[in-house]
Amino acid sequence: SRYAFFAVCVIFTLASLPFIEHEWLWPITVVTGVLSLIGLFDLLQSPHAVRRNYPILGNIRYLVEAIRPEIRQYLLESDSDALPFSRAQRSLVYSRAKNESADKPFGTLIDVYQSGFEFIGHSMRPAPLSDPSAFRVMVGGPQCKQPYSASVFNISAMSFGSLSANAIRALNQGAK
Repeated sequence: SRYAFFAVCVIFTLASLPFIEHEWLWPITVVTGVLSLIGLFDLLQSPHAVRRNYPILGNIRYLVEAIRPEIRQYLLESDSDALPFSRAQRSLVYSRAKNESADKPFGTLIDVYQSGFEFIGHSMRPAPLSDPSAFRVMVGGPQCKQPYSASVFNISAMSFGSLSANAIRALNQGAK
C-alpha cells in the first residue's frame, strides 16, 4: 500500500511512547515521530500529488531530483564524457586553480581506434594538386534559368576583429 511506510512510522511512534525511558528506544521514536509529522504534512498539502499519495516516501523523489546532477557527475558518467566538460578536464582546471601540479602526461587515455572516434591522419608527403574545377558544384538543373556554380570550399563569415588582417589575407589566398 502507498500509505504503509507512513502507517508504520505512526504506529511505531505511538506504540513506543510508553517505553520512552529505554535509552536505546528514544532516538528511534524521535526519528519516527518526525517522519510521522512530515507524513501528516504531506497528506494535508495540495501542490504535490506525489507527496500526498505517497507520504514520506514521496519526498525521496524530490530529493533525488535535487541531487540528480551530482549523481550523474560522480556515479554515472565516465572520465571522458564531455557534457560540457569531461571529468579529466574539470580535474585539470581544479588542480590549476589550487596551484597544484597540473602536469599531464604525454599521450591519451582515450581509445582512438574505437568506432566513432574521429581524427586527422597526417601525411609525410603532400597530396597531389587537385583540379580547381572539382571544387565547384552546379546548383540548378537543366530547367533552371540561372544555374549557379557554387564553391565546395567556403570560408564562413566572422565578426569584425575576430581575426587579424594577416589571417584574413591568408584565408582569402587559400580560398583563391
